[in-house]
Amino acid sequence: MSGSTALYRAVGNERAQALIEKTLNLLREATTREGGRVVKTIGDEVMCRFADASSAARAAVDMQRRLRALPPEPGVSLKVRIGFAHGPTVERAGDVFGDVVNVAARLAAMAKADQILTTEATMALFDRDLRAMSRLFDKTPVKGIKEEVSVVQVQWEARNQTVLVKTGPTETVMSQTLQLSCKDQKWALTPPDLPRWIGRSEECEIPLDAPFASRKHVRLEYRRGKFMLVDESSNGTYVEMEDSGKMRVVYVRNEAFALVGSGRFSLGTRPESDEYAISFDAG
Repeated sequence: MSGSTALYRAVGNERAQALIEKTLNLLREATTREGGRVVKTIGDEVMCRFADASSAARAAVDMQRRLRALPPEPGVSLKVRIGFAHGPTVERAGDVFGDVVNVAARLAAMAKADQILTTEATMALFDRDLRAMSRLFDKTPVKGIKEEVSVVQVQWEARNQTVLVKTGPTETVMSQTLQLSCKDQKWALTPPDLPRWIGRSEECEIPLDAPFASRKHVRLEYRRGKFMLVDESSNGTYVEMEDSGKMRVVYVRNEAFALVGSGRFSLGTRPESDEYAISFDAG
């Protein structure tokens, strides 16, 4: 749990202990739902074991989402930090040991409230939809391991990171429109309409059954007066637009890219060979 020490000071020992136990029970239930086993609890921490990397990732996402869905407690913020990794272990007297345990502990310590961290090697074992939710985050040394570990963040929520900067009359911002078209479909999006997801999942506001698209491939946002394409896919996004009088194609993967002027973008393949290429006009 994140901030449990402050919780005791804020609400007192008895209520804090009840809230922590409530949170731990939620984590235990999420573990069981994905076929995992709770190895032990230490204070406000839970150590769990799963049969495979995808089960661990789904349990972690379930934990965060269910905790977020709890009714708000006055003056209380219940949040958890999650770290997990895949690898061989040794089990003794019901406990689990090994380098992978040290890595998972390091990741949990690195994580901030609401974050889920794992390793790049673990992410490689994910199901496709989970890989689409993950992005490289950092590198970190781990005690007893020579090489630095590549850290990946599992993005369990569609955060609205849009920042509207007031640089003039409100009408100027509201009048900006991002025009999109694909085959016989058209969309006209203004800043208040965003963010919007594009991908193969029916959860996306703009579902697109493109062959190389991830379930949630790109997110459209409005930041600092610009329409942004934020790629969170496995195969990346190709953006074709005019630059100095010439058309150029830019490959975007796990990063944000400003859509300026007009052009088109494709999910996972180059636009010239994609019948699902999306034309845009960021006028």
